Amino acid sequence: MNLVGKIFTVVILVLCLVFMGLAMMVYTAQKNWRDVVMLSQNEATTGKPLGLKWQLETAKKENENLNDEKAKLQKEYAAEKAARQQSLSRLQTELGIAQKDRKALEAARADLEKDKRDSVAAMSATQKNLNVMQQERDRLRTALLEAQQDRDKHFGRVVEVTDQLNQATNEKELLRKRTLELAKDLKKADDALRYNGLDKNSDYKSKMPPKLDAIVTSVNGDGLIEISLGSDAGLREGHQLEVYRIGGGESTYVGRVKVVRTDPSKSVCKIDPNFQNSNVMVNDRVASKIE
Repeated sequence: MNLVGKIFTVVILVLCLVFMGLAMMVYTAQKNWRDVVMLSQNEATTGKPLGLKWQLETAKKENENLNDEKAKLQKEYAAEKAARQQSLSRLQTELGIAQKDRKALEAARADLEKDKRDSVAAMSATQKNLNVMQQERDRLRTALLEAQQDRDKHFGRVVEVTDQLNQATNEKELLRKRTLELAKDLKKADDALRYNGLDKNSDYKSKMPPKLDAIVTSVNGDGLIEISLGSDAGLREGHQLEVYRIGGGESTYVGRVKVVRTDPSKSVCKIDPNFQNSNVMVNDRVASKIE
């Protein structure tokens, strides 16, 4: 091989290495746009994030949840606003009654002051005529004493009425505080019912079975079974229960039954064929709801 052949061989080797490096760079830099858009949550890894399609659906669900929460808060705000308006109307009514009572007391006080002024005027006139009407002195003194006693009597009545008014005001304040406490307790109870998905107007005793964990004690051939809990545990006719079996460390769903008769310590249930996955056996477990 001459020198020119050797040079061409070296040049070809260098070009092969260059092209191989370029091919590796292109392969490393390329991106699978289908995975970027369509990659599901099960296929996503640390190096491959969730696809844009699924990210968009997740964002839509979060947006729907936020809208539902916003509607709920707006409803609660409207209810709270209505309650406050009712409380304000009630307080305004009570204020009007208190103002009327105050005006009545002021009128009574004005009458007493008028009586007092009349008594003072009579006493002054009597004193002016004292020198001329010496014989009338004793009678006028008696009249004056009677006027003073009457004034004291009216003053005692005013004190008594004032005490009654203060007592009534204190009782009204106690009733108002108790009403607020009862309203708060009622709101907490309503919130607890809504949090558990319940309605305060529903008849839960007749429609919803209590939380229980019973055992199948016998199985009849006519589709009836007997379980170990009854009316003492809260079961009623018409309650629907779920049957499952525990074996090998796992639980298997068997089917659904309906309570047709109850005793204090046991119940008779009928198997619902529409939900039956396998035959019900003795010692199977029975629950109101399978978690």
